[in-house]
Amino acid sequence: MAPPSALLEVVAGKAAGMSIVVDDELVVGRNAEGAGKLAEDGELSRSHARIAIDGNGFCAVEDLGSTNGTFVNGLRITTPQTLSQGDTIELGGTTLVVRDLPTRAQDTAPSRVAHSPASAQAAADGEPVASAAGLPDTAPLAAEAPAPRAPEPPREPGSPSASEPPSASEPPSAPKPPAPPAPASSSPPLHLEIDFSAQHVRLSVGDADEPLLLVCEDGTWRPAQDAATTERDSA
Repeated sequence: MAPPSALLEVVAGKAAGMSIVVDDELVVGRNAEGAGKLAEDGELSRSHARIAIDGNGFCAVEDLGSTNGTFVNGLRITTPQTLSQGDTIELGGTTLVVRDLPTRAQDTAPSRVAHSPASAQAAADGEPVASAAGLPDTAPLAAEAPAPRAPEPPREPGSPSASEPPSASEPPSAPKPPAPPAPASSSPPLHLEIDFSAQHVRLSVGDADEPLLLVCEDGTWRPAQDAATTERDSA
């Protein structure tokens, strides 16, 4: 089985048109060897970036403290960045495009449904084959779930629920009559007499013997008794 590899294509820079295969890791920079020099790109740092494939088949690029930085899809990276097919990588004056990536193990895991010899013979005869779970392969993946039932309202003790039919020996109870409305609270009548010419106001509640008399003096309303007391004091 061939080791996982990624395919990068140089689309801009001195190495434009070059295709680079990364089997394990590729160090890019002026001090790199082989394809990592990117045709002597003078804008690269001595150790500019590293593109590597881990044990799970993920391909990532990491900047190695370069002066001009490493960019993925136009954004400068500061931590290792996992690559996807079609991503662009900019290093110095060179632009690379990820054309192919290794196939990860979980993407190619085979189905783990086991068949017995009898099932294999049934499949050869054109009959439905039972899977390891005991269901035929032609059965639907999931049974249709029943519609949820609405919760029943709370009921008084001794009364039958909505799902239980009434007993034949017990007659249905008659509905309770509505409660009579509460009588309106009565309040004593309020009488108000205003004499604008004399600037007097007479206020009485119900059948009170002594109504309240208000007079206006010097722009202030006060009870008549207080006004009389004020006149005596001023005299």
